Amino acid sequence: MGNEVDRPTFTFFVETQQFMEVRVCAVVPVLNEGKFIKRCIDSLLAQTVPIDILVLDGGSNDGTLDHLSKYGDSIVVIDNPGKRVAQARNLALQHISEDITHCLEIIGHSWIDPDHVEIRIKELLQVEKRIGMKIGAIGCRTKAGDSKGAISQWVEGALSSPIGSGGGQFKPFKGCEKTKVPAFCLHRVEALRDVEGWDERFITSQDSDLSMRMISAGWQLWRSDSSCVYMHKRSTLTSWWKMSHRYGFWRTKVILKHPKRFDIRELLPLIGLVLIFLLETWWWAPAVYGAALLLMGLIYRPKDSGFSAVLGIPLCLIILHTSFTIGLFDGIFRTGRVPSDRP
Repeated sequence: MGNEVDRPTFTFFVETQQFMEVRVCAVVPVLNEGKFIKRCIDSLLAQTVPIDILVLDGGSNDGTLDHLSKYGDSIVVIDNPGKRVAQARNLALQHISEDITHCLEIIGHSWIDPDHVEIRIKELLQVEKRIGMKIGAIGCRTKAGDSKGAISQWVEGALSSPIGSGGGQFKPFKGCEKTKVPAFCLHRVEALRDVEGWDERFITSQDSDLSMRMISAGWQLWRSDSSCVYMHKRSTLTSWWKMSHRYGFWRTKVILKHPKRFDIRELLPLIGLVLIFLLETWWWAPAVYGAALLLMGLIYRPKDSGFSAVLGIPLCLIILHTSFTIGLFDGIFRTGRVPSDRP
C-alpha cells in the first residue's frame, strides 16, 4: 500500500531530475541582422528555463554588433571567420561548456515564445521515455511572425499551402512524429559530435544533410507542434526568387549525397511542363495548374492580408516552382557560391 502511494512521487522526482540534467545552449549564427537581432536575443533571455546564449557573428557591419554589446555578460559573442551557418555551428561546438547537453538551433531573424525551450525539453524527454532510447534532435513548427508587408504575407500564404511547402521543413504538421526533416531543432550534443557536426561545404540545406547523416548513424529525429519558431519572411519578390533558386540548387547537392532524401513532389512542376508538350490536349495542364494556384490564394490568404493576396500567393508559387526547378538543374552542373541576401 505504502509503495503504491510513493510511486507517483518517485516518478515525479525522476522526471524532474532528468529535466534538470538537460543543459541547453542557444546557438545563433548572425550576419547583418541589425533589424531583427534584438527581438531574437530578448526572446532567448526571457525563457522560463536557464539557457546559455552563444552568438557567432560572421562580420556584421550594419549595427548588429552594437545591439549585441548592450547585453553585456548575458550572452557570449564570438567572431565567425567562416561567415556562414555551418561554420558558425561547428565553431559553437568547440566553445560550449562541457555540461551543455543540447544545442538549440535558432537564427538572427527569428524568435520564440518564453516557454519554447521548456516545452522542447519536455517533449524530447517524453519521446525518449516512450521509445526507450536517446534521440538525436526534436524539431518544431515554423510560423511567419508579424508579416506586415504585402509580399511577406504572400510568401507566408505560399509556404502554408500544400503545393508550396512540399514535404520539407516548412510543411505544416500536427502532433508529435518521427521525421527526416526537423526544423529549428533541439539537438543532442552527443549526436552532433557523433556525426562530426555540419558539413561546411553546404552553404544552404546544411541541416538537411546533417539530418540524413544522423539518421544513417542510427539517431532518430522527431518533431512536434507544441511550440514554434517565428521567422521574418522575405519582403521582396527578388529575394524570394533567390531563396527559392538556392533551395533547389542545394536540394540537388543533398540528393546527390543522400539519394534517400529524394521526394517526387519536388519534380511536379517539371512533370507538369513535360505533360504540356507531350499531350495533344496540352491546354488542360496549365488550366488545372492555374485553377490550383487561384484556389491556394483563396484558401491560404493570411488574415487581414487584403484581396491582393488572392493573386499574390499564386505569383509567389509560380516564382517558387520556376526558380526551385531551375535550381535543381543548376545544382547538377555548378558548384555553390555564397548568397548575397542572407548568411
